[in-house]
Parts: sequence; structure tokens; C-alpha cells
Amino acid sequence: MKIVFLSYLHGFGGAEKQNVMLANAMAERGHEVHLVSICADNNCYPLDARVRYRYLPDRKTNALRFMTRYQDIRRTLLELQPDLTVNFWFQSAYLCAGMPKNITGKLIYSERCDPGDREYSGALGLIRRLSLPRIDGFVFQSRGAQHYFDRSVQERSTVIPNPVFVKAGDYPPVSLRRKAIVTVGRLHPQKNQALLIRAFARIAGAFPEYTLEIYGDGELRQNLQRQIHDLGLSDRAFLKGTSARIHELIRDAALFVLSSDYEGMPNTLLEAMSLGIPCISTDCRPGGAREIIEDGEDGLIVPCEDEESLANAMETLLSDPEKADAFSREAILRCARFAPNAIYDAWERFFLSRLEN
Repeated sequence: MKIVFLSYLHGFGGAEKQNVMLANAMAERGHEVHLVSICADNNCYPLDARVRYRYLPDRKTNALRFMTRYQDIRRTLLELQPDLTVNFWFQSAYLCAGMPKNITGKLIYSERCDPGDREYSGALGLIRRLSLPRIDGFVFQSRGAQHYFDRSVQERSTVIPNPVFVKAGDYPPVSLRRKAIVTVGRLHPQKNQALLIRAFARIAGAFPEYTLEIYGDGELRQNLQRQIHDLGLSDRAFLKGTSARIHELIRDAALFVLSSDYEGMPNTLLEAMSLGIPCISTDCRPGGAREIIEDGEDGLIVPCEDEESLANAMETLLSDPEKADAFSREAILRCARFAPNAIYDAWERFFLSRLEN
């Protein structure tokens, strides 16, 4: 197969990582793979030498940029003549949906977030309704996301979770955990680190030796730093920025907490569980966390935006090291089902099935 991945590579993001790793896997399996990044040229992940990369910078900064993006994508696909065009970004998917199939080949869209997000309540929702019939295949990360759509979409879809790239032996289990609670994610309203900071403030007095470490960068850095100061946590809660060594930095933490309001399939949660860190997650839409954590068996799930419940869950695991250790061991075992080879087999089978229809 000749596969073109249309991407938006703008830094350390879960969708970006999964996009690059999938492109690498398909190239490793002998397919001709092109990775095309639109309007951002900041790939932070290793790219297989067999993947042919190109960048399409924006030629306009005003409203005309959508037209020029359409033109540049169309020209690129016309040159490459792919069998499949794969989109992890809805904007590139709907731009491609307006092109003839002899230019795009079979058109695949992978929903990476919450299809019920309010951004689809206006013009973008109308664009989506018009685009869906033109898309040949959909890949969802959770059953909740798949079931958001009607039968016509579900019949052209599959559910494939993200692979986890933490190998059993890369990071042996730790015998002594640091007194640190960690999280990883963009400093963005979606990730709701503000909730985690408030919940930590509730238990900080009961656990004076513990700190909170927030890894990631983004638009909310100043707001979160101000919140930390206002809650009197300047010597207890830290914004640590991003790192290419994130697994090494967090592997011995006492807890990992995901506080998001919505997620597709939370990569950082998967990786933390694979590292054996006891985990807590909000029940973020549209259900990806529940497909990773079995509540009460290998981690804890709490309601979104529920500061008290999150604080109670953190207190439960910090007060009961035996329960935390049991979650850690069980999480490592259960994460084996997210091994990369099995996940990429599923992607390849779906691609081939779409070519046959």
C-alpha cells in the first residue's frame, strides 16, 4: 500500500506520537509511507528513515489559509497518488472529503478526542455532518467514541486503542517510591490540572512530605503558577515542563493522576500504568480511561470535576501502600494487551479491509 498520513506535528502530544509511531510501523511492514505535516513542523518523536516526510507551511495567515491548505494538500496528494490518506486531525479530513477519490484514495479519519465536544455545536458540526459520508473508514480509540455516531459511521469503523511503548524490562519495578504525585499533559483546559492542584491542596496538610509534579507546557502555565502560589503550595507543587526522558523522571512516583475532562485514549495514563505507577483517573469523556483502568482492580476512576472525590482517592492510595502496590502489579500485567505489534496488526487489517470495499 501507498499510505499518506496527513498530520499536524506541533510538539510533544499524544496524537502526534501515535501518528508518527503508526507511520513508522507501516513503513517497517514494507508499505510506502509519506508523512505530511500541515502548518506546523515540530516533530518531537523518532521518525523511521523509510518514512518520507514533508512539511506544508501556511502561505497565508488570514482567512485564506484554509483555501491555501486545501490547495497544497490537493497538489501533494495529486503528486503522490496514495491508496489511502489517513487523518488524525479533523480539519485535514474534511478538506480531503471535498476532493475526488482518485486524488485521495480511500479516506480514513481517526478520532483522537471527544466527538461530543461543544466545538462541534456550530459550523464545525455542520461541516462534520456533510463530510462523514465521504469518509471511507473511521478508527476510534474507545467504544464510547464509536457509539456517539450513528450506524452508518459505525459500520465503516473499528475500535483500536493506542499501543504502549514501555517494554517489560525497560524500567524494572522500583522497590522504593518517591513521595511525589505526578501528572503529564499539555497545560490546557482539557487536561484540567487546576482540579488536581485543588485536590492536592485538600490533602497536603495530611501528607506533608509529598509534592506534586506537573509535566508539560502550554497556555495555562502562568494561571497554574498563580493558583499554586495562591493556595500556598509554592514549595510543594511544581510545573516541570516537558522532557524527552519523561518515563525515567516519573517511574518511581507514588501516584500518577490524570485529571482531564475529555481524552481520546490517554497515552500518559497507559504509559504510567505500564511503568507500574499506581494510577487515578477522572472518568473523562468519551470513556477511554475506563477502557484502560478496571476501577478498583488496577487503579481508581473518579468523576470529572469532582475535587473532593479526587482528593479522597489520592488519600486512599497514599494511606494504603499495599493497595497501591497491588494496583501497580495488576496494571503491568493488564497493559500487555496494548503491545504495539497487536495494535499495528489491527491497523493494517483495517487499512486492507477498506481497500477491498
